[in-house]
Amino acid sequence: MAAETVVTGTDEYGNERYKQLYEELLFDVGKLAAIEKSYLVLKPKEPLFIVSVKMKARPAAKKIGDVASTRSERDTIYVSISDEMYAPGILKALWDTYGRDNVQQLDRFDISVKGAKNSFEVDAIDVESHEHPVQEILGALYRVLPEGIRNRRTFSDSDVVTVVATEEIMKPAYIEEATIVHEAMQKGGEINV
Repeated sequence: MAAETVVTGTDEYGNERYKQLYEELLFDVGKLAAIEKSYLVLKPKEPLFIVSVKMKARPAAKKIGDVASTRSERDTIYVSISDEMYAPGILKALWDTYGRDNVQQLDRFDISVKGAKNSFEVDAIDVESHEHPVQEILGALYRVLPEGIRNRRTFSDSDVVTVVATEEIMKPAYIEEATIVHEAMQKGGEINV
């Protein structure tokens, strides 16, 4: 299911164009798939920009054998990753289990492991997805803000990130509006600002 994006603001034409730009940019940096819902408030004359996203639930931990195929050749186990969002977790789990000296990343999705008894042992290692760390989502949100907007405040919790930005002094009313948006996104309800 595609992420829902709602844009409100003072310029109807600008809202639609900004929505397209926002979705294209998040798609280009690979973060659109991690977002369940986005809510943007655009008031360019003030100037005030609020971007709030509710992230999809992180995929559950799995075994390496669920997200990669393994094969054994002599004293080396080869791991071919089939689910990209588990790639960083697989590499970290293998380093933690066998040590960095025994784990070599051959390319983006292929790893060789020395010191494992067999491929079944590697298949049984737990690995977590590293999908949508908050810092990566924040980096993507900062890219969608207009250039020159430097005064920013961020609210974040486990599944909602909200950024309020302005060129001017950050007024208490701006923070209050962003807080309303953030709390509404946490509840998944309608936003009235």
